[in-house]
Amino acid sequence: MRMDKRKLYRLTRRTGFLWKSAGLLAGVLVALGIAISFLNTERLEIFEKPMSSSVVLGEFSDELDGLLPDESTGQALAEAIGKALERDRPFHEKLLDIQYLLYFAEPQNPVAFSGTDALGSNETAVVEAFLAATSGQKPIEPLKTMAETQSAPPFANYALALAYELAQDDPAAVEALRREILLHGSDPARERLVDTFLDLSDSTALEELAADPDFAPFITPYVRQEIALDKMDWPEILQTHFSAAYENTNGAMVLLALLSGGVWATVLFRFNGSRSVWPLALPALLLGALSAHATLLFIYWQEYQLGFEMGEGLVQQLIYCVLGIGLREEALKLLLFVPLIPLLLRRTDLEILTVAGLVGLGFAIEENIGYFTGSAGTSALGRFVTANFLHIALTAMCGLTLVRALVHRGEDIGHAANTFAMAVAIHGLYDAFLMVYAFSDYSFLAMTVFVLMGYQYFGWLRHLRDEWRDPVSITFAFTLGVVFVTGLSFALYAWDVGPSRAFQSIGFEVIGVAIILIMFYREIPETLE
Repeated sequence: MRMDKRKLYRLTRRTGFLWKSAGLLAGVLVALGIAISFLNTERLEIFEKPMSSSVVLGEFSDELDGLLPDESTGQALAEAIGKALERDRPFHEKLLDIQYLLYFAEPQNPVAFSGTDALGSNETAVVEAFLAATSGQKPIEPLKTMAETQSAPPFANYALALAYELAQDDPAAVEALRREILLHGSDPARERLVDTFLDLSDSTALEELAADPDFAPFITPYVRQEIALDKMDWPEILQTHFSAAYENTNGAMVLLALLSGGVWATVLFRFNGSRSVWPLALPALLLGALSAHATLLFIYWQEYQLGFEMGEGLVQQLIYCVLGIGLREEALKLLLFVPLIPLLLRRTDLEILTVAGLVGLGFAIEENIGYFTGSAGTSALGRFVTANFLHIALTAMCGLTLVRALVHRGEDIGHAANTFAMAVAIHGLYDAFLMVYAFSDYSFLAMTVFVLMGYQYFGWLRHLRDEWRDPVSITFAFTLGVVFVTGLSFALYAWDVGPSRAFQSIGFEVIGVAIILIMFYREIPETLE
């Protein structure tokens, strides 16, 4: 057994074995991604074409949400609409698909439609009028005339509402949806009306709909929370918080967030050098996740009740990033770390650093679920090496200095306060260089701040651990973890858009984090052969 461990020790520190293992894992994951992507027969072929440039849209259709290639105009767009209409889906969802695709239509050129056997005569008439109203030189009047008669076919007013949305005429869209409901008792129109008032942030109208039993299926916890936030009804806000937070959670993105978090947890255990903190790992991760929810509630109080928002002026935006985002997140992570302190008073500094880092990781995992859902998983690698590590490192350093101050009866309170102030400033400046428009040409400074923070964390790590002779190289574990997260995000995104576009999107993500990866390889305290 000793020989096996010695061989493993040597193998995982050989550059050749490292890259061969990483290449093999990457090959397996890419092959898996390509294989499962062909199982998605509902995906339109147009979404598999490479992108010349990317356009990011909001959630107009669950099936077609994401990025669409510029080549989708003209004939390709007409073919995509034809394929969307042939799919086995409810008619109102087909209209939503058309609306989504029409965002890329050229206004001067009408989209050709040759009909399809998948539609009935009334549905064909609605589609033809909808296309005529939203592309080319024909006015909206034919569709409007069809929709406003007492004998209007089902979904004519629904299509008219979507046409008004494209024209950014929300009041007219609302009236069309109400007419669809009046004429046909349409549940899809009721659902769309709720979504429209959500987009308009019209909580008064939402509250009126919530009082109507016919709208009950569409008044979800998220809708109730939006109504409660407008009135700052804290009992209702608290009651709906968790159910609203997970209302539209994508299971695949939850899995991706958990697995990428599991990789970082493995790396932190390797940094610690022993299994001594394992019993505290799950409580630390759960407390970190809870701190993310506490942050959301704090945001509601800060922004909805106090009116402390990002604003438009440079000074106000900087203040918000530092004293808003940075302060609240670092303070709440540290606050949720406090329940673990009694269990850490007799632990080594390295163990405290590791457990506090796990609290930060728990926050990042919870936060990543939303980010991964919004990006269809393409942001997994970027957040793995940036946001995950930022939360780990800052919470780790703050947690260690806080425990030291308590153990030494306040002697190190100055060091703890300075470390916390540094963490708030680093977090705030990092976000400011990415979020503030005035700094858009200087976003590289966010990486500078991040790298300096990384150097400081690894400096503490080296100081606290004298010997680095792990049975399995930390560099080996980190590398395979990076490949695993990248390959898994490729597989999940390939399912949605096809292998070609998934390669391109994930490739851009890898290039974007290359400098940060170099920092990790330079700072991990190991020597490879």
